[in-house]
Amino acid sequence: MPKVRSVSTRSYRAHRFEILDDGGLGWIVTIRPPGGVRRTAGRDNAIRLRNSVPNGLATLLEEARQQVDRLLDGPDWSRAP
Repeated sequence: MPKVRSVSTRSYRAHRFEILDDGGLGWIVTIRPPGGVRRTAGRDNAIRLRNSVPNGLATLLEEARQQVDRLLDGPDWSRAP
């Protein structure tokens, strides 16, 4: 089984994105909240996104940014009456 390796870290709206190469054809992006990770019931509050597309890192990073935006701004609302 291929080994997962760290590629880089980025910041977005006080959240940290850890970008990992899954050793195969895909990517893993872990979203860490400001203030670090808190563990509850043996699990942390980090969000992990994964895909299996060789050139899918840009798409995965956009999804990570959308996740943070939803967390901070709330869900989109409809302007329709």
